[in-house]
Amino acid sequence: MKRLFSLPKYVTLFLVLLLLLVFIPHPATCARQDEYQVKAAFVLNFAKLTEWPNESQVEKDSFTIAILGKTPSDSFVNTLKSQTVHGNKVIVRHIDGTEEAKNARLVYISASERHHLSGILRELRQLNVLTVSDINGFCEFGGMIGLVPVQNRVGFEVNLAAVRKAHLSISSQLLKLAKTVLGN
Repeated sequence: MKRLFSLPKYVTLFLVLLLLLVFIPHPATCARQDEYQVKAAFVLNFAKLTEWPNESQVEKDSFTIAILGKTPSDSFVNTLKSQTVHGNKVIVRHIDGTEEAKNARLVYISASERHHLSGILRELRQLNVLTVSDINGFCEFGGMIGLVPVQNRVGFEVNLAAVRKAHLSISSQLLKLAKTVLGN
């Protein structure tokens, strides 16, 4: 009796299928990468539509965006790099604590910092930095701009009271596009 399949063919087929499963991006993974590229584009536009006081306190030739906590994704960082804001080259810095945010103009607070959010925001209030995050309820906790889901898309809400306390000015165009504006 002749065998239809030999063991080595099964092993080879299994290995090929396993490699395909491991190395071909899953649609959910691709969607997640696209989501972070969109979020990074939002962050850049927030920066472009915000004015900071005391420009002399920060580096003049660059615009520093600090990421506090785990990096959301490589696509998030890559989208931010090589961009300009107000004619200055964007520099992305990963920071471990709020004391490292002194030279930043914008701090993106990663979801990994959710449990420390109130303390982080309290410390950042002393600086003239724009705070942005996709943590649920970010603006209600005192954050300035929260990225939120809106009908399977990325939207945002603004805590105008927090923005004003930091002596920042956000464009009225940006406020018109916000899903919600708190502290108006």
